[in-house]
Amino acid sequence: MECDGLERDGLECDGLERDRLERDRLERDGLECHFLATVLPRQGGPGFASRIRGHWAAAAVASGRGPLHLSVQARTYYWAVVLAAVGAAGYSFEQLPAHVHGWEAFAVLTTLAAVAQLYIVESGRNQSYRTAIAFIVAGAIVLRPGFLAGLVLLHYLPGWIKYRKKWLVQSFNICNTTLAVLAAGAAFHALSGASVVKESTGRYALAGLVACAVFVAINHVLLARMIELTSDRTMRATGLFSFESLSTDLGLAALGIGVAAFWSVNGWLIFFVLGPLLIIHRALYVPQLRELAQADVKTGLMNAKEFEHTVDMEVARAERVRTPFSILMVDLDHLREINNAHGHLAGDVVIRGIAEVFREELRRYDVPARFGGDEFCILLPETPPGEAAEIAERIRSAVALRAFIAEGTSDPLHVTVSIGLASSPDDAATRQELVHRADLAAYRAKAAGGNRSETAAQRG
Repeated sequence: MECDGLERDGLECDGLERDRLERDRLERDGLECHFLATVLPRQGGPGFASRIRGHWAAAAVASGRGPLHLSVQARTYYWAVVLAAVGAAGYSFEQLPAHVHGWEAFAVLTTLAAVAQLYIVESGRNQSYRTAIAFIVAGAIVLRPGFLAGLVLLHYLPGWIKYRKKWLVQSFNICNTTLAVLAAGAAFHALSGASVVKESTGRYALAGLVACAVFVAINHVLLARMIELTSDRTMRATGLFSFESLSTDLGLAALGIGVAAFWSVNGWLIFFVLGPLLIIHRALYVPQLRELAQADVKTGLMNAKEFEHTVDMEVARAERVRTPFSILMVDLDHLREINNAHGHLAGDVVIRGIAEVFREELRRYDVPARFGGDEFCILLPETPPGEAAEIAERIRSAVALRAFIAEGTSDPLHVTVSIGLASSPDDAATRQELVHRADLAAYRAKAAGGNRSETAAQRG
């Protein structure tokens, strides 16, 4: 797991809004909440997955847009991890004998890990998967500790060049992984030798299991603490300790035990691991594809189909616990005029900007979605009409004050929205009727000149 993608955007990455809603429902009901390190990016992309998760800095800025700025506490923690890694790596290197063997294994595992690092699978919520874990853990078993820091550093270099991660982020990744792999190697060799054929039945497997657990635990804990220091999430809320996250990294680490076992028998056998690893790599794209199917490509918000499903779940929950909720229908005023005057690319800038306003003005558990064209819909769980009207006005005002910068336009673009509000159970009880009532209210607001909000209760 790594801290690579969070830098992309300064604040927490919006993950798939439906997951976010379900998580916060659990919070409200006092149950265990799940997911996401990520941190909400401005692109608001969807996402799940185990990950080498590069993303500790929810407080980081978009990649390539200037330096990351850490708080004093976060910077102190960063340097503590760096110094610990440098110290451990230096001590391990000092222990290497003058004439050391194992260069062949070092070269093969480093090369395979570096190639794997070039093909990390980016998922939503600024999460990513890396199959390089298998070769790193294998290195912890078959290589002397003095080799491990070099393996970690060298395997990151090609990916660093390709993805151009910020040095602060990548250096933390390197040090985090170095500490994890050194600890995993020490745990393994405390219980077993490196050769599977020389160990008693079960001993090698037990040592491998412990090594996997140590590697994943240290890697996730160090990363989760950095996320906690650079965002408003607790370590638990990062999602790095969810079953999905832990099981995926543990599975990849366990594959590394198999790579090491093959190497101890016959080095050529490890190339038979590449087939299953390629299949795993392809499978890691499945959550990403699923999330893309649930999100609007242009804005990263939930799409209409998923929004309908989410509202249906909220209707059922509201009936069960007898709580109100509201729906806002947001209609962008005069988008056609913007497209005609400045082109559709300028219109796209405005549409994405409206989605950004939602992320800034809404609560964590509110669910914005794009219905298509210039229409958006927002689910406000556990929100009575009065509170929903205040949120609608806040959004309307924020949009009216926002300047949208489109390429090719000499002046910033300014737009307004018309908002319709309907609440359950006051205005309707079903999803279809609530959306219809909110849509009619938005139509009245637009007919009255736009840049205003109307409630379903105000219908004449």
